[in-house]
Amino acid sequence: MAGMRNSGEKRLQKTVSVICTLFFALFAFTFVAVYKSPLLEMVYDCVATGKLRYNGYVVSALFTLALVCFAWWLNSFAKFHREWTAVAFLPSALVLAFATDVKRSFFTGCADYSLWICAFAVGFTVYAFLSFVLRRMLFVKIKNISMAAGLTVWRNMILLTLLFLMVGLLSGGDKSFRSEARQYVFYKRGDVSAALSVDANSVYASHALTAQRAFLLSLTEGEMGERLFCFPQYYGSEGLLPNLHRDEPITPDSIYSRIGVERLDDETVCDYLVRSVSGNSKSIVVRDYYLASLLLDRRLVDFATRLFEFYRLDDAARLPRHCKEALVLYAHIVPDFALPLDADDNVCVRFACFLQKTADDAVSNTCLYKEFGNTYWWYFLYGC
Repeated sequence: MAGMRNSGEKRLQKTVSVICTLFFALFAFTFVAVYKSPLLEMVYDCVATGKLRYNGYVVSALFTLALVCFAWWLNSFAKFHREWTAVAFLPSALVLAFATDVKRSFFTGCADYSLWICAFAVGFTVYAFLSFVLRRMLFVKIKNISMAAGLTVWRNMILLTLLFLMVGLLSGGDKSFRSEARQYVFYKRGDVSAALSVDANSVYASHALTAQRAFLLSLTEGEMGERLFCFPQYYGSEGLLPNLHRDEPITPDSIYSRIGVERLDDETVCDYLVRSVSGNSKSIVVRDYYLASLLLDRRLVDFATRLFEFYRLDDAARLPRHCKEALVLYAHIVPDFALPLDADDNVCVRFACFLQKTADDAVSNTCLYKEFGNTYWWYFLYGC
């Protein structure tokens, strides 16, 4: 008979139940409040009315409490105990994984939940089957409580670990999308510096993350020309703007509204910015985006030709850093070009050092990147 036969077994069962509950609650709270918090906050902002501010710790605590109560309620019928106590949290683990599985398809309106229907069907079938089998097993009376306690606890810890791994696997693992969500959360809170620092040194940056960085840089005059190539650029001018359809935290509407010109369907970023600067050449935002697109596409001739339509020639010393770097490189390639910068300008001095080290076969690309990876010269010669 599966019932407890003495007070020692009852105390052991209560202890095991408390331990399993505490470990599951700790995992669920941390998973929601820390690991998945940016994604859930992004979803909340998308569907909420805006009357209540998102509080990750409150949401996590309430959700964890609901999951624990749900597990206890189901277990009042299933009666999982002893070394199988942790199985009582299987349905709650499935709900946790489902609620935190936030993907891009949620924002495009084409989310497919067929796999989740199968996962719930399999999970609850296993849960019901184990409950049916275990309730009919003849559990041997525990003779030595102290020896059985350790074994029972460790078996439940193994089961909980498997449940936690299941949650991690089922709840999605799009690292790029999570980074975009973290960037969005920082931006929403007004911390642009923290938003820009998200995966700033990553060897890979998604298209959406790259476009969001450009948008954040455009919020401050001159920042795009100063810091654009401090971040990885893998998409050329196309990386300056997001896709037209909504599939990232900072929506295209926010970015295109800032530029002030509506983008046409299937229009390339280059064509769009050419049209934008033609119709609104006095806009600082449009100017910065347009010049950045020329640099990203390595169109140095067009850049050198158009630059001083937006800046006065006698203000060359106050040009953004990347604009100076591009002019110095252009002057090196086209000797007839009259460089409007003093030879002792810091950018000119650094470019001479760059040329010297690129000519030195003993200097590896890794060492060169560490020193000059944040310059336009590196991007022009070695970038994607």
